[in-house]
Amino acid sequence: MSAIGRVSERGTTSIVSGRQGAAALSLANSIRLQILKKGKDRLADQDLDQARAARADIAIRPEIADFYNCVLDKAEDRYSYGSYLAMDVLKPLLPTQGRIQTGRDLVSHLLHDLAEFERMTLENGGGDLLPHGRPSRQVALKRIRKAGDLRESTNPSNDVFDSMTGPVESILHFSVIPVSDQHDEYLFIRVLQCYETIFTMMAMLLEEAVMATGSGEVSDVTGRIESAATTLDRASGLFSLLATMPPANFRSFRLQTDGSSAIQSEAYKLVEIFCALPRKARIDSPAFLSVPRVRQRALSDPDSLASWYCRRQARWSDVERKMMTDALERLETSHQKWKRTHYSIAKSMIGSSGGTGGTEGVEYLRKRTEARLFWPIGEQCPHQGLVPEMRKQSH
Repeated sequence: MSAIGRVSERGTTSIVSGRQGAAALSLANSIRLQILKKGKDRLADQDLDQARAARADIAIRPEIADFYNCVLDKAEDRYSYGSYLAMDVLKPLLPTQGRIQTGRDLVSHLLHDLAEFERMTLENGGGDLLPHGRPSRQVALKRIRKAGDLRESTNPSNDVFDSMTGPVESILHFSVIPVSDQHDEYLFIRVLQCYETIFTMMAMLLEEAVMATGSGEVSDVTGRIESAATTLDRASGLFSLLATMPPANFRSFRLQTDGSSAIQSEAYKLVEIFCALPRKARIDSPAFLSVPRVRQRALSDPDSLASWYCRRQARWSDVERKMMTDALERLETSHQKWKRTHYSIAKSMIGSSGGTGGTEGVEYLRKRTEARLFWPIGEQCPHQGLVPEMRKQSH
């Protein structure tokens, strides 16, 4: 074949591939649009069959394949907290070890997208996307303002750009898959995705802190613990944003999320085991049984910040001991504040109803407010100057 012929053949292949890619994207957008009009749970069997067939195409873009996996989770008996939040779709944007800033960027993008969704509803009446339970103009403006404030507080050292690159925009585009047609489910999903990102960042910082214990330098360890506490503190306004959703709106779609619960969060459990190895009762509880990979890690008896403290604190100078104590107290206090606020929000939203992940619901959250991240300190080893909260036992 001549060079001209080979070029022509490549050109034809490129055109065909481009058309196939455009068709695949068009189908994914069509299914996404239907979900944003009526909710995933009301997709027709024909739509699910199309998604299943399209997913089998080896040339499909990763975010679209992951989108289809989440769309099909209930139909294929794979429904979970992760699939409800489309965390696999967001995975390329999640922080990785050594790249914590990407987590702050993702939170910023999620909040910007949420604000844009509320702004779109204000400007064109929302069209036919998630038509039920829309907020008043005053509440929508409040959400937009709060989202903007949160972007600044969670990502203060980095410029926040409203424009997004192609891959980032596409990933964000396919990462909201509500089960209902309730407007506020969009808010709910985005806030929970932010928290999953926050706890992923915290887990990585605390893992780095555990690894830094090998150097024996207290300042290397405390710096990372302080960063984890700061990360959680700066995101505290997320609950205030979520509180703009009327309880009745949440209850209208909550039952459709049965089988998905934050109890299934791997990132949150990793934060626990890096701080202190949980008691056997906790490791054998539904909370850890729902995250088998993290449970297996806990069963391997890994080192933790609490165990390192107990081994080393007698050798520290007064200055080192105070540095470490201050860092642990700050993270413990931040975590306790988060749990109490979480409990308060959940109580106002669902009252005494049971949980959607096989837990006791609000009662489970109430009991967990008594647990402490660094529970062995003060119980299994001597301590000096620790706040009362850190001297209590974990449950």
